[in-house]
Amino acid sequence: MDDVAIIGAGPVGLCLAVLLAQRGKSVRVFEQRSAPSSHSRAIGLHPPAQRILDVAGVGRQAQEQGVPIMRGLGISRGRIVGSMDFGVVGGSYPQILSLPQAATEDLLRERLAQLAPGALSVGCAFERVLDASEPHVEFTAGGATHSARWLVGADGVHSTVRTQLAAAFTGKEHQDHYSMGDFPDATDLRHTAALFLHSSGIVESFPLPGGLRRWVVRTGGGGPSRGTAQQLAQDVARRTGFIVDPEDCSMFSEFATASRFVSSMVHGRVVLLGDAAHQISPIGGQGLCLGLADAQRFSEVVAGVRQVEGFSTMQLRAARAAAHRARLNMFLGRPVPSWMLPLRDAVFQLASSTPRIHDAVARSFTMS
Repeated sequence: MDDVAIIGAGPVGLCLAVLLAQRGKSVRVFEQRSAPSSHSRAIGLHPPAQRILDVAGVGRQAQEQGVPIMRGLGISRGRIVGSMDFGVVGGSYPQILSLPQAATEDLLRERLAQLAPGALSVGCAFERVLDASEPHVEFTAGGATHSARWLVGADGVHSTVRTQLAAAFTGKEHQDHYSMGDFPDATDLRHTAALFLHSSGIVESFPLPGGLRRWVVRTGGGGPSRGTAQQLAQDVARRTGFIVDPEDCSMFSEFATASRFVSSMVHGRVVLLGDAAHQISPIGGQGLCLGLADAQRFSEVVAGVRQVEGFSTMQLRAARAAAHRARLNMFLGRPVPSWMLPLRDAVFQLASSTPRIHDAVARSFTMS
């Protein structure tokens, strides 16, 4: 019998497996995909996430492969109206690290293979829980029966484990929809994140490794726009002045936004982590950091360093706070009438030029 069985080999599940293996716990990860996704997906590793990757033994490689984002700029009507220096957060990681999720998963997968060869089972989908009575959980995955002292669902927003538990996942969808793409970087922004405040809606831009840059455009509400890389490039040009070639787009996707939470992450010996437990808007890039924090703290529960009582309350409180920040970010990026632009610009200028406000916003933005 394993100490912990984990459903889902995304960054949260893999990180938990690594942290547990380092503590000498027996662990197994079940992943329904037969091969890892190459989609860049989540790219923002905030300072707390970088510290967790350090604990997991992959921090140095992450820093070598990623691009540090040292500051943020607010740009409106061709002018810089706000600047944020992330260095004020101090500590070992005074920046946000940009690293595609696929690369983060690769590092964690390799680390797990070093610590616990054979612990990852791919092409092995979770099916159902057979018995969750103390002191273990019996379940089926890949057509076979397995048992573990803990079963962890780290299988994303559409969690099969959560569905099996019949756990409510309540909240709401938001009116904000976005398209995003990764293109060769044609700017001189280097280690800078840029927020272009346009009357039609915000455009966000972040550096990526390999000389790439991600562009995220608010496309409106009422459902996904079913856009294209060509349309995204046109929006970027119209709202920012920068030209990107849709033929060079290495990743394009669209996403809606929502806030949803389980009432509890702990259901006897079955635990939900990451997006399986809390869904928040990707705007602000906080979701991955929240999931990694879930993994670290639950590894302490398994190790006996932390009590399971209070674990869910603590992690859901952090997720709700992050959701509130994400909603504020989305609100600031919504379309506004042209007559309101000077007022919004003035607010950004005031916030960035007042040291106390600037430092507080920088700490909030970096989840520090």
